[in-house]
Amino acid sequence: QEGPCCSSEVDEEIREAEKILNAFLCYGLYGREMACRTMMSFKRLSPAHKDIILKSHNEHMRNVLKCVDHNQEVLKKIVFYGLNVFGEEFAEKTRKIRQKRRPDPHYMSKVLSTMRQIVREWSVEGKPERDATYTPLIEALRKRYPDENSRSSVKIMVPGSGVGRLAFDLAKEGFTVEGNEFSMIMLIASSFLLNACYEENEHVIYPYALDKSNSWSYADQTRPVYFPDIGKSRTDVPSNFSMIAGDFLEVTQSRRESFECIVTAWFIDTAKSIIDYIETIYRLLKPGGCWLNVGPLTYHYEDMLDEMSIELPYEEVIRFVRLTGFDVLREERIVSYYTINRLSMLQNQYTCAFFEAIKPVSS
Repeated sequence: QEGPCCSSEVDEEIREAEKILNAFLCYGLYGREMACRTMMSFKRLSPAHKDIILKSHNEHMRNVLKCVDHNQEVLKKIVFYGLNVFGEEFAEKTRKIRQKRRPDPHYMSKVLSTMRQIVREWSVEGKPERDATYTPLIEALRKRYPDENSRSSVKIMVPGSGVGRLAFDLAKEGFTVEGNEFSMIMLIASSFLLNACYEENEHVIYPYALDKSNSWSYADQTRPVYFPDIGKSRTDVPSNFSMIAGDFLEVTQSRRESFECIVTAWFIDTAKSIIDYIETIYRLLKPGGCWLNVGPLTYHYEDMLDEMSIELPYEEVIRFVRLTGFDVLREERIVSYYTINRLSMLQNQYTCAFFEAIKPVSS
């Protein structure tokens, strides 16, 4: 695990970590405030309407509060364990400066999305999403490297590895895998998932407890989701698997021709300039190496007025991939969802671009 390189960066990272820690530890307060707001609205109903729905709603809200309290305990475990990925001194400094206060909505939204990311990557409920876009990547690598005994010599990088499942699964296939993640909150969660979860379905969360819109029933909102969906002991975390923290462009700027394969899943649209990503991937690959990509083009910086953001349509992206020097072997469109509540009335669907490209040996 690589960390910050100078004291100013350390201070900035600690301040960021404190905001994340505060958001994790204030989830329960936030959840109870949301529940109280809902209950106050229902109390304003007319007596006749209260007689009809208040009994079932009050019972539901009691269940919601239980779910919120349970989620808070799980989130405490995740953040206190995960902070140590940056070193004990870093974690201790973060805890010391922590001031209990109402969390920034931006950071609380990250906590809520982290729970959904755990569902997507490490639960049975998330398997259809993984099957849609992770499985084609894994199958392409199996086909390209059929000899399992020689896969350890195949070095793969997975930028934007989220909470680690794709990189972990590739390492389980026998490849030497380096995951890369910029988001501190994802790194904290992935550290817990990869290093502190040993039994199948040993943890449970209620990720939809605070969802009130597009529900078919109260029970759908408070249903449990168990994780991880696979059991593993300490010795099962592959020795050929590592994680590197930091911005993809920054942590790779001094590297060249280091990997046989780079796998990007739901990643390339996180760039301020997707052109920089394409050129960096080309530089990092050894001659003859392959780039496997899947995902949409939901450009993350599009609505940030103070940030540079280059938004290209797919036809321009793939044209630049070829101009950079890649031979594009295969292109497909794959329909998939992303961190959906599978029992919700709202199901946002993506049509993802899948392609396989090769850096020519002659390069």
